[in-house]
Amino acid sequence: MTITDFARVQAGRNRQLLQNNVVHDWYRFVLAFPDHLVADMCNRFNADQGDLVLDPFCGTGTTPVECKKLGIDSVGIEANPACVLASQVKTNWNIDPEHLLATANKIIEQATPDCNQLTFSAQPLFASAFKADDLKDQLLDGSTEGKYFVSSGMLKRGWISEIPFYKVLVLLNAIKRAKPGVSDALKLALVSLLVETIGNIRFGPEIYVSGNKQDVNVLGGFRQKVDKMARDLQVTQALPKIGQSRILQGDARQCDSILSEANINSVDFVITSPPYPTEKDYTRQTRLELVFLGHVYDTLSLRSIKKAMVRSHSKGIYKADSDGRLVAHIPEVQAIADELRLKVADKTYGFAKLYPRIIEEYFGGMYRHLKSLGRVLRRGGRCAYVVGDQRTYLQTYTPTGKILSILAEQDEIGLQVEDVLVWRVRKGTTGSGEEIKEEIVILRKT
Repeated sequence: MTITDFARVQAGRNRQLLQNNVVHDWYRFVLAFPDHLVADMCNRFNADQGDLVLDPFCGTGTTPVECKKLGIDSVGIEANPACVLASQVKTNWNIDPEHLLATANKIIEQATPDCNQLTFSAQPLFASAFKADDLKDQLLDGSTEGKYFVSSGMLKRGWISEIPFYKVLVLLNAIKRAKPGVSDALKLALVSLLVETIGNIRFGPEIYVSGNKQDVNVLGGFRQKVDKMARDLQVTQALPKIGQSRILQGDARQCDSILSEANINSVDFVITSPPYPTEKDYTRQTRLELVFLGHVYDTLSLRSIKKAMVRSHSKGIYKADSDGRLVAHIPEVQAIADELRLKVADKTYGFAKLYPRIIEEYFGGMYRHLKSLGRVLRRGGRCAYVVGDQRTYLQTYTPTGKILSILAEQDEIGLQVEDVLVWRVRKGTTGSGEEIKEEIVILRKT
């Protein structure tokens, strides 16, 4: 195994056909990996038309979108249904941009009177003439998404302020009446705005509520977002070669069965960035989107999404989880877990007791994934895994790339490490001040 400077990773940048913000910023996930790395890896692998690239942790579609731009076919697997919608919309370039704009304009026209009433009802000068209590009751009665947002306490805690919240319900109700393909694109535009401008949330090491936007120009922001989508569609539809893409919802630890159900028997390459073993709840990072898209409406619906993900944080560990047993024979995993058991022995907060198990379940889940992948990756096929070392759990060093490499080379998985590219060195977020690496682990099917 060799460690290669990031300069070599940049060699494929000339294969990037579009500016990075085209399509990608229809909806951007704060934890997404850089889009240009996909073109870099496609160039390294000599991927071309006729090949199939898999992203088993496709998130919001970075790999499938870039592959489409390059004229390469791709398939993505993702467990988070909000991210599935984002990836599906961002890879659907068959929508007529004029029809998209016309539909959005019609929806805005329909929503304007109610949104104006909500705006004026909150202004002391006009409040008596523009009372909106009945309108708010009607909007809540007709929205399961809105009811859960209120009952869960998210409105009270200020994830979105009251007036913008009801404007979102007005717009969402109108979007639901649009035709399916266009409706999905408009829903993505709306939930993208929830995070970017409408909500009161910010992203640091964790998502948190900051500020209180008492009113927001929801319709104006929506129009701008849809205008951008329409312009990008015109650009993408003019490309001479466009790759085909499919986005499948499912658990990456079972990617062989998911692909089989979609009549996909083998893939040529893998370009992906799995979740890191860090205390980030990916369903919390996308909670607004999950709620307003109707995927999270009670505890059980949220839990079912989490259970389809590789375990990587204390809020996603369950009593029945058993992936950890698959790596009980891997000394490097057990050394980290044992170090954590010593460190948490005198801790009084309950979730700290889960730290050793998180490490075992995470790498056990990745072991299951790699074993599953080995059944569908063609002989000689190559993989690029973007991963990051961590010091999240009580400053215990976790060399993610190194351990992933060890797992990949287990006999029953059948992969071989070809290279490890260090593409970024950054300061940790846990206060140690020490630098940690993010790497691209290159694997080959033997």
